[in-house]
Amino acid sequence: EYLEDPVRNTPRVLSEKYRISIKRAEGIIKLKAIEHHKVAYGEIVLQKNFTSGMESMLGVRSVTGIMEPQITKRTSVSGPRFHAVPEGEAFGPVEAAEVLGRKPFQQIVDRLAASTPYIVDYEGLDEKFAPRPQKKLSDSEKRRLDALGSATDKLIETNEALTNRRWKYVFTDIGKNKDMKDRVVLIRDKDGSLKEAGRDYKLKRYGQLW
Repeated sequence: EYLEDPVRNTPRVLSEKYRISIKRAEGIIKLKAIEHHKVAYGEIVLQKNFTSGMESMLGVRSVTGIMEPQITKRTSVSGPRFHAVPEGEAFGPVEAAEVLGRKPFQQIVDRLAASTPYIVDYEGLDEKFAPRPQKKLSDSEKRRLDALGSATDKLIETNEALTNRRWKYVFTDIGKNKDMKDRVVLIRDKDGSLKEAGRDYKLKRYGQLW
């Protein structure tokens, strides 16, 4: 369902539908994306019927029908509160939120709807299994992205002597008085290529304290 429409079928929506926590929904989406990618590219051979095989060996069975809360951390609330409202005076969700000292519920819903779509954070996955949905950006957000430079990495040089099978290194200018858009972020890839990072790496470090 996430692959069919990742913008609409967010972890929150799926958690509500299947009565599981949001973190579990995110975990399932990420693990399934990794699984499908590795199977498609022949990196692993999927072991099927593992659960049923282990259950038969151990003499147990899976428990179904258990519902989880969407979030594990609950907001502490006080007991019932009564508020006198003059007859004929309008008193809706906005007024109730003001009395309780909280944000109106619709405002929270609108903020969630406008938030960045969930993206599987695992490097190297085919977009067929881990889509990169993009929300519609406001003018201020577009200006902020443009200030971060090119969306793609810029190749500086390639040195075969610096190839590395295991690691990719990222070097970030940590000057205390430098704005994020002015920081230089360099990537030394496994193949020995040196690149100037595009927006993705810069955005990961946006607002990070050093």
